[in-house]
Amino acid sequence: MTYPRPADIPPVLSAPPVPPAPPVPEHLRAEGAVLTDSLIPLVNRFRARQAEDGTVARPDAADRALLLRIREEGAAWCRRHALDGQAEALEADVDGWLAAGLGTRPVFGRSMDAVGRPAPGETVFLLAPAEDAGDRLDCLFALRAPGAFPALVPVCGSEGFARGARPELFTEPARQGAAM
Repeated sequence: MTYPRPADIPPVLSAPPVPPAPPVPEHLRAEGAVLTDSLIPLVNRFRARQAEDGTVARPDAADRALLLRIREEGAAWCRRHALDGQAEALEADVDGWLAAGLGTRPVFGRSMDAVGRPAPGETVFLLAPAEDAGDRLDCLFALRAPGAFPALVPVCGSEGFARGARPELFTEPARQGAAM
């Protein structure tokens, strides 16, 4: 059933169309393919062992070995791209989590704080739990859309980002657990 619209109610104005995401340059797609073939499957495998709060039930040597491999590959990727501070933060966060035990919630504040705010047209790499997807480990390589703030165009990412998680990269002040 339809109802007539009273003449004194203005029509609903539609919002302007959202511009399409910019195309991802070929060299970034190639870098994304490298991550998709190497680090991201490891992260997804580890995520499968994690509860929603990020803990690992009954962690064993294989879980620790997998996390150490993620640490090594993630830090190496960061260093190859001149992200030494991110590499060091990732290593410290993983080492701290291993020392506390994988049965505890992960705290990746140093890793989150080490991620710089990308300028439009620059990329960002994140290897840490995405706050709005629980506390499971995630990996994202994205391009900041030119002219948009803070719209990120994913190049590739782990399951959490593939399901719509958004990184909390642009919040202030420092995140919980970060080195002050």
